[in-house]
Amino acid sequence: MHALALTATLSAAAFVAGALWMQDSAPKRFTHPISKDADGGMARWMETMKPGPAHQRLAELIGTYDLTMRMQMAPGQPPMESKGTLEISWLAEGKWRQTRGEISMLGQKSMLASSIGYDNFKQRYVWAKVDGLQTELATAMGHFDKSGDNLILWGTIDEPMTPEQDKMVKYVWRGYGQDTFVLEVHDMMIGEENTRVLEIEHRRRK
Repeated sequence: MHALALTATLSAAAFVAGALWMQDSAPKRFTHPISKDADGGMARWMETMKPGPAHQRLAELIGTYDLTMRMQMAPGQPPMESKGTLEISWLAEGKWRQTRGEISMLGQKSMLASSIGYDNFKQRYVWAKVDGLQTELATAMGHFDKSGDNLILWGTIDEPMTPEQDKMVKYVWRGYGQDTFVLEVHDMMIGEENTRVLEIEHRRRK
């Protein structure tokens, strides 16, 4: 082989080898998480689809309820009270529960709707709600307390009056599963005491 051609060939080979070495030694850029074990990932995915004991508890509230809502408008003042009705049923039986109802809010009849389920992968209850007056979708997640009598979820809401965005709130279904239970809403920005600003008493129709 001609000396010039041989030199060119060796130079090209050295360049390719150097490029491959640089590629292997360069730090990998983080992109989107990719499953490292496709078979194991599929098994985990299938496992998350199976309803379990946490989902069975969703059935405890299935029924029709009369509602009494009490809203605390100002400290030391009696709460504003209004009435309504609510139907709790399955959205996807055994996995997702839905509520639809109507209640008086701010002098107007308003639609209520929500959905709740247990996320096996996150291992917590997940909830979303809307009403007919606001344009906000409120969400929350959480667990039962140790007694199993109260479901406690944490989430955020917007408060156009103040105005505060994504303020922390706590929802408590106190007496969960009983024929009469109360859904409490706690404004956690108030402080550590007297945080309950709204409660909705549910009485199951027989």
